[in-house]
Amino acid sequence: MNAVSLRDLIIWFTGLLVGGLLMATGYQLGRWSSERETIPTSQPASRPVSTEAERPTNGPITPQTMTPDFWVPIVEKVGPAVVNIDGGQERLPFPTNAGSGIIIDGKRGLVVTNHHVVEGARTITVTLKDGRSYKARLLGAEPQLDLAILKIDANGLPEARFGRSDELKEGAWVIAIGNPYGFSNTATVGIISAKGRSLPDDETFLNDLLQTDAAINPGNSGGALVNLKGEVVGLNVAMRPGAQGIAFAIPAEIVSDAVQQLLRHQEVRQPVIGIRYDMASAEELNQMGLSTPKALKVVSVMEGTPAEKAGLHAGDAIVQINGQPVRDVHHLRQVVRQSAQMGTPFQITVVRQGKTRSISIQPEWMPLSRFLNLSR
Repeated sequence: MNAVSLRDLIIWFTGLLVGGLLMATGYQLGRWSSERETIPTSQPASRPVSTEAERPTNGPITPQTMTPDFWVPIVEKVGPAVVNIDGGQERLPFPTNAGSGIIIDGKRGLVVTNHHVVEGARTITVTLKDGRSYKARLLGAEPQLDLAILKIDANGLPEARFGRSDELKEGAWVIAIGNPYGFSNTATVGIISAKGRSLPDDETFLNDLLQTDAAINPGNSGGALVNLKGEVVGLNVAMRPGAQGIAFAIPAEIVSDAVQQLLRHQEVRQPVIGIRYDMASAEELNQMGLSTPKALKVVSVMEGTPAEKAGLHAGDAIVQINGQPVRDVHHLRQVVRQSAQMGTPFQITVVRQGKTRSISIQPEWMPLSRFLNLSR
């Protein structure tokens, strides 16, 4: 009897101990679960409207730092460098001029704008955002590129920083700043709708243009197209009459290169190799027996040009440029410019009558007027 009672006592104590442990474990698990529900996540599902203190003040604006008013610091940064340009009452064919320009050198008072903004003007007045006005003189112009450089007698001016348009992708955010219809320093927002656009015009050589749906109206010509970093990536040049959301800008690289050449040589020289070419169609690729998805078909080779000297022939299919597959019709033009600026040749791989060969070409700098005469 005593043995049985002792056994029962041991079982009772064991059950009590196990029960206590289970209760303690359950309590702790419940506490942990409650704490997890009350701890906020590192990225809340929503965020309040940004305040001045939340607005990033240093560095580029990225998707991670964007706030509902992320354009504000960009306009504040670039806006003062965008000026109004008035060609005076005597300018023809219009009685008045409403144009824009960008200060590219605040120390020397240099302003870049479109040639058509100042064409035929006898007097040119540049007005800053703060209301200061200066008489300007024309330092140089290239009508074929629709670019002009002005000089005002002032220093210590706000200036814009130029970026690279070739880093832009279709769909990238941009902002246009200018003076449409004389409304000073107007900002409109849009995206890059397309790249590499050309405007058919016998009097200008406008290709590789940026297309944007940012509102650009008369008076915006010569204004700035700006990226998220607050850099000028294009010079607004034209809109499509009768259309909405179709406007164009000259890429920053073309503007910068032309400005430097005008200041040094009083003319713009074009890097050329001397060929006419098109993107080969799927049918043409099949006819040439090419397995590559893209190729450039050489339509003609200009006499006495680097392409002829290097041995390029009409009918050749360019399948690689510097060892890289052809991307699009603008790929070659970009490499030609880069190669000319570095002063080094580049390599292309061509297929001619089923045989593949590598050709080295050194681009040549040619006055734009001469290049256009050869091209026509």
